[in-house]
Amino acid sequence: MSTGWIKLHRKILEHELWNDVNTFRLFTFLVMRASHCDGFKINGVVLNKGQYVRSYSKLCEDLAYKEGRGLKNISKSTIIRSIKKLVSNGMVTISDTKHGTLFTVVKYESYQEVKGDKETEPRTIHGPFVDRSRTEAGPKPDPYQELKNLSIKEFKEEEEKSPVGNDSPFQQIEDKYLSRRGGGLMITPNDAQAIERIIQEHIPLEDILVWIDEIFDQYRPRHRADGIKSFSYLEKGILDRWHAKQNPPSNISEFKPKRQQDNLSVLEAYAKENGIKFGGG
Repeated sequence: MSTGWIKLHRKILEHELWNDVNTFRLFTFLVMRASHCDGFKINGVVLNKGQYVRSYSKLCEDLAYKEGRGLKNISKSTIIRSIKKLVSNGMVTISDTKHGTLFTVVKYESYQEVKGDKETEPRTIHGPFVDRSRTEAGPKPDPYQELKNLSIKEFKEEEEKSPVGNDSPFQQIEDKYLSRRGGGLMITPNDAQAIERIIQEHIPLEDILVWIDEIFDQYRPRHRADGIKSFSYLEKGILDRWHAKQNPPSNISEFKPKRQQDNLSVLEAYAKENGIKFGGG
């Protein structure tokens, strides 16, 4: 599976996947690594055409990118979101094995096979989540159940981890925001800019993550369609809390001390007024 070539149709440029860098890289990686024939054996697992077995941790390493002089691994939560997107779009199916997750590229055979000189349409990109290849092993999985199982298994594991890990500050803030927002798998360019502005304020990451939870917990939606839809809303709340932390109110009220007259001055004035000698001489 490390030699040869694969087909990639130009129509992928028109698909939303093209603008999602991590998901696009994951999909092309799975296509490139998938078995090109039935009966291919790897690590004791027999694969059919279009299948590949890999753990999420290994995928984080597989999709590492260059940062500075070293390589930066993709976070596990990013991998999970990308897998969910591929599953929900009917591009891959997943199932658990003792060796890792079994990925099956939907309709791999129909668009990777060469049939004469005729170009084959990449129906994986645009086709529905039905009519899977006959080479898939086992019963046809329900895509909704796949997503549910993935959410239960993987996101529960992520939530149990410490909020501050090996991910970049941007990634941790993005993950926290997406997990609390509860809808959508990606942030907008405006969200990304707002996160960058918060990072540039040099606010401790621990505070940012706590305040994101706090803002969501305190938000009171006006109706069922109301909610926090952008990170800009969180940005203001975070900045307000950071300013308050930097400038705590004093518990001692400021006051001007009462002016007290000197006792000797009072006696001297009284003596002068009444013709009484005051002091020596």
